[in-house]
Amino acid sequence: MKVVFIGGGSFRTLPVVRAAMKEKKLFAGGSICLVDFNLERAETVGRLIMKTPEYKGVDCEVTWTSNIEEALPGADLVSVSFPVGSMQTCRLSDEACLKHGFFGSDQISASGAFRSVTGGVILHGIARKMEQHCPRAWLVDFANPVAVYSGLVNNHTSIRALGICAGFANHRWDLMRLLFDKDECSDEFKVASAGVNHCAILLRGTYRGEDVYKLMDKSINRKGWKPCRITSYPKAEKQIRYGLGQLAEMRRRFGKIIFSNEGDGMMHIFFEEMLKRFPKREKEGAKQLAKDAKKAAADRQRIDKEFRAHLDRELGSAFWAQGILENPHFAANPNDVTVSIIKALGGASREWIAASLPNRGAIKGFKDRTVVEYSMHLDRDGVHPDPDLEVPDCFHGLMSSLATHQTLLGDAIAARDPRIFANALYSYPLFQNTKAAKLLWKDLLRIHEKEMPKEFQHARDYF
Repeated sequence: MKVVFIGGGSFRTLPVVRAAMKEKKLFAGGSICLVDFNLERAETVGRLIMKTPEYKGVDCEVTWTSNIEEALPGADLVSVSFPVGSMQTCRLSDEACLKHGFFGSDQISASGAFRSVTGGVILHGIARKMEQHCPRAWLVDFANPVAVYSGLVNNHTSIRALGICAGFANHRWDLMRLLFDKDECSDEFKVASAGVNHCAILLRGTYRGEDVYKLMDKSINRKGWKPCRITSYPKAEKQIRYGLGQLAEMRRRFGKIIFSNEGDGMMHIFFEEMLKRFPKREKEGAKQLAKDAKKAAADRQRIDKEFRAHLDRELGSAFWAQGILENPHFAANPNDVTVSIIKALGGASREWIAASLPNRGAIKGFKDRTVVEYSMHLDRDGVHPDPDLEVPDCFHGLMSSLATHQTLLGDAIAARDPRIFANALYSYPLFQNTKAAKLLWKDLLRIHEKEMPKEFQHARDYF
């Protein structure tokens, strides 16, 4: 199997490769190619892969390059992961959202829509190169907004794509916390979900054969119940415990919870309450933004240097045996959904995942080309949706609007059409076509002007 990692210099790559290489037959006689414009970073990851215990005994070539077209020929799977937009643009974009009474993120939000245009032209270009060099390969996109990019590639090229999210593992943590007051992760859940990325609905599921919702009710309806303490991610404890409380409220109010507890997804369920948690901030001046960007770059250089220093060290079995919480840049991460996808498409196993792609009959009541997220079995033959997926009626309108919004964004990127982009913004369900929304769109066009294709500035002609 040949796997190409675009953005292969990411700290996420080594943990994914280590976990996937535990299935040694996947890479026997195959190759791993790391593509990154920062070639030194890709080389560091590549050389560290060859130092891992999993690499020993595997007849697999590891290479690195800054040339995408050089890497693609013969690929079976192309994994894409990169940040979209500069830190300054992203910060200004999120500030503008708060100023007009919205919220910003890199996924389902007004600012996420504008970021999608910047990254979307890159994804579209990668897919077009894949059509030339590896037309049968799957594209697995981890760059946000994943749903937009999945719709873009699947609906407008011949390449098959899956939009995936780190939040896939969230339910394994959140359900343990809600059901058993344990701050730990378990892969013994099998749940079915349907909706949109960051805001899909957990429809049903089991834990060791028992119904997850029945177990949840026994826990959260106890007198005096409060979310458990969070020791795994202490810096995020307040945020995680708040999210768990909102999940419990969703269960009591609607009978269902969202599949992955993401802030921008939950915002669409509890908009006013959550917006209060993000008060308007003083507008940051250009000097402060430049200072923050300089500090972030220096921090990244320091971390890169520390990471690269491991090439010259003797790394023993105890180092490689550490878990992902102890050693996040080096430990194998079997919970990353990319690992499951590599194993499935490589024929090692049949995997149960959730991913974003055009509906094509998977969820009742959605158009075939509308991009949605749902649970499925994945194997060498492709995608097999879980049967009888249906979004609850009380959430159907919201999910349909968000899914249509993200599908139209993919259409606009493919066509480089400002009118379709304006239509996509109109279809976003919060404050639809209001004066506040139009003012925000104009501000975001100005903020993103230097990073988005210039033709999209003409979208203002349709507001």
